[in-house]
Amino acid sequence: MVDYSTKKITRDLLEEIKQALKNVRGYGSVEIYVQDHKVTQITERNIKKTSHNIRNL
Repeated sequence: MVDYSTKKITRDLLEEIKQALKNVRGYGSVEIYVQDHKVTQITERNIKKTSHNIRNL
């Protein structure tokens, strides 16, 4: 198992974060969850922008 401690940030963790950032297309975010000084989750979110008016629905 890879050590994702935030006390000593490894190359593996940096690569995971870099890949998550590359996966965001156009608009989005990357969330990094930390528990007890360890990264437990990296969430990638892509946002699709639209210009539709909801009053016409």
